[in-house]
Amino acid sequence: MKRFIFFTLEGDSIGENGEKVENCQLLGDAVGETAKEAFDNLLDENPWIKTSGFNIGTGNIVARELVDNKRYLF
Repeated sequence: MKRFIFFTLEGDSIGENGEKVENCQLLGDAVGETAKEAFDNLLDENPWIKTSGFNIGTGNIVARELVDNKRYLF
C-alpha cells in the first residue's frame, strides 16, 4: 500500500503578531493503492474533515505520495 499526505490550499491562521496568515492546512495521511482510495480512507477515518467545512469535492485538496515512512523532526 502507498501512503499519501493530504492538505488543502484553503485556510488561514493567526500569526504570533496577531495578523492573519493565509496558509495550507494539513488534513492527515492515509494509505491506499491509489490517491483516491487513500483519500476515501482518510475521510472514513477522520469524519471531522467533512464537518469542519473544508471543500472536499472542489479540487482544493492536494495529495502527495510519500517516498517512505521516515519522520524527521526539526
